[in-house]
Amino acid sequence: MMRRSVEGKLLSWKNYDRRKPLVLLGMRRCGKTFILTEFGKNHFEDYVCFDFERNPRLADVFHDLDPKRILKELSSFRGRMITKDTLIIFDGIQHCYPALTSLKYLGEELPDYHVVCAGSLLGLALAGRERRDKPGWKTSFPVGKVDFIRMWPMDFGEFVLAVKGEEYFGALNDISAEDPLPEWMISDLNDLYIDYLVVGGMPEAVQTWMDTGDAEEVRRIQRDIIRSFKEDMGKYSGENYQRISALWDSAAYQVAEAGNRFNLKKAGGTTRILDNSIQWLLDADFLRRTWEVNDDSIPPNPRGGIYFKLYLPDTGLLTCMAGISRQTLMSKDESTSKVRGAVAENYVLIQMSSSLGIEGDTYFWTNPKGDAEIDFQLMRSMTIVPVEVKSGEVGRMRSLETYCEKYSPKEVLVISNRNTRIHKGGGIHLRTAVHGMETGNVSEASGTLTSAGPHRIETSHAVALTILPDIGKSADTSVMP
Repeated sequence: MMRRSVEGKLLSWKNYDRRKPLVLLGMRRCGKTFILTEFGKNHFEDYVCFDFERNPRLADVFHDLDPKRILKELSSFRGRMITKDTLIIFDGIQHCYPALTSLKYLGEELPDYHVVCAGSLLGLALAGRERRDKPGWKTSFPVGKVDFIRMWPMDFGEFVLAVKGEEYFGALNDISAEDPLPEWMISDLNDLYIDYLVVGGMPEAVQTWMDTGDAEEVRRIQRDIIRSFKEDMGKYSGENYQRISALWDSAAYQVAEAGNRFNLKKAGGTTRILDNSIQWLLDADFLRRTWEVNDDSIPPNPRGGIYFKLYLPDTGLLTCMAGISRQTLMSKDESTSKVRGAVAENYVLIQMSSSLGIEGDTYFWTNPKGDAEIDFQLMRSMTIVPVEVKSGEVGRMRSLETYCEKYSPKEVLVISNRNTRIHKGGGIHLRTAVHGMETGNVSEASGTLTSAGPHRIETSHAVALTILPDIGKSADTSVMP
């Protein structure tokens, strides 16, 4: 069984005395229905799932918004009484927007009942976007009357847990952040990291990998998922379908090319032509965006709001769409370094989003001359933590040196493929890691620190999941106010 970290947030919601009906947000096929049914089985005396796609007649129950009548009719529909000990799941709620509106009245008049809902592309409704098949859809979302939890495809930690099991994952988590990982585990995790780049975190792809170990069978599943996403685009985006579909394809190919600024011309347009299409894909959770900034100001200040990168929400879908092979990801050839670096950046963005609960846009830094770049700027309280990603070994980090000389950050995060090392001030080694993070001042000698430098954590891609939550510990990832 695949355990998901979102279970803890669901439990917090259940136990919160001022909870509202819950909307579980997330891209299609990321496991929302599965996790809600497992939540009902494991934490409630009773649960019921009403699927509006499979049972269109359910819509008739919501001909008006009287919550007591709705629950009475839903009890009749299932053939058993719904009580305060029942988890009520509305699945595929995008097929019945009056049910979405009803959450407001269920929460206000029947607050002791536990109501959760999930559905594809709810972000479009939350963003106030119309649907050609549902007039009035954008007015149906009960903003301010529901709680939200964001769910992502499986992150690397969840992937390791699913593939290697409880005992292995527990042993990994038992190792202190100040201690190096055993070399055998580093090697093992690096292999799993490559597996994750190919398989990604869509549960069906992960299960197929676990059952068969066949990468081509995984690709078949991924292609099916991609087709279903394209069908959603056609169903919900109307006349903009061709532009949105081509834009999504272009985003995957442009990440694979080098991970540079997104080139609008390559996508077939300009900012004026493509801006709405980009926002549609962001609202639908099909893309993530990171803006270019030229300083360390808080809040970050995007450079004119026109320079950005686009990433995909899953590495498996990215490598499938862009035709990036396992051999390329394992290669140490210089000719593939930019591709591997761009995929590593996409991976790190996914891990930060999942581990730290980062939603919305993120940021990367370049200097005004354009000859130095830091992959991400991570907000920690009222300070900026620069994050540098390396697909292989850490060499001379000129961009990071430039950034540190200019802004003197207190912390620096470097993610590469070596064991974790934590440096404090004078270069004391507290830990070493595989695809690593490092906080500290960077001298000309690779991997060393000057005595006055920032706290520097260096960790591997493979163990970033154990470091990131600590780095971002001041970030508010709670669901409740």
